[in-house]
Amino acid sequence: MKNIRIFCDKNGINFKSLKPLKNDASKRRYYRFTNNNKEFLLMDSSLEKDSLRQFIKISKWLKSNHLSSPEIYILDEKYGFLIIEDFGNVKYSILCKKEKEKKKFYYRQAIRMLVLLSEKKKPAFIKNYDYQILKGELDLYIKWELNIKKNKIALKSWNRIWSNLLENISYKKTSVVLRDFHVDNIFYLRDRNKLEKIGLIDFQDSLIGHPAYDLVSLLQDVRVFLTVEEQNNFYNYYKKHAKIKQDGFKYAYLVLGTQRLFKIVGIFKKLAVKQGKINYLRYLPRTKKLIKHNLKSPIFN
Repeated sequence: MKNIRIFCDKNGINFKSLKPLKNDASKRRYYRFTNNNKEFLLMDSSLEKDSLRQFIKISKWLKSNHLSSPEIYILDEKYGFLIIEDFGNVKYSILCKKEKEKKKFYYRQAIRMLVLLSEKKKPAFIKNYDYQILKGELDLYIKWELNIKKNKIALKSWNRIWSNLLENISYKKTSVVLRDFHVDNIFYLRDRNKLEKIGLIDFQDSLIGHPAYDLVSLLQDVRVFLTVEEQNNFYNYYKKHAKIKQDGFKYAYLVLGTQRLFKIVGIFKKLAVKQGKINYLRYLPRTKKLIKHNLKSPIFN
């Protein structure tokens, strides 16, 4: 906290006015404060300076493409601190509970933003979401849930299955994949124009990959419950507006969605064991239910 106090003193911020916000799964810390009757966020990325640099780059790229990332007001890259815009309490996880009658509208707006994102020219500074990264994420499930590292036969079979599944994804079209596109990272900013109303955070881990990834992240979000009918309707809404005709998109949607769900189980177990963040474990039943649903698809037979 010493460096935060120094940073605050340097920039005329009342250190005692900082109000810590609930932590996410990362090592970042957020604090809300008020200055001249306007709320701001202090983002402490002192333990994640590489991701901070990427956050800044991607934030600029999003803005240059008429998409909404938080404004960056003050940057201290040496210590890993940012003062950024506070989007307020209008995140999707709140709105879709308070305004249930508008849930369809909010989801459709987010989906149209994804369609727009998929059409943007890919920046050269973002890496590809390649097999090694996907495989590394699956290894989290092996280590923290199954613990079959010593069972060479089972491990070999698991790796062979996923190698075949992932290699059969068609990457004719790739785009920026935000990766953490879920209801706690999406805001609805009513005072902005068109799809700039969709406020985005937590995009520093973005990669270049299949556009189905962010769609399935939204529709199979373990934090909320969408019925199978709702998932299908929103999926078809995306296909219609993205003008997708090939069957390969659904294959990528199911394979990457299931890969992501296995990764989530591993991450949540790891957070509970290593950092004591047991609150994420409450999402495991829903995560496993989604996995079981996806595995009923013929592509996994």
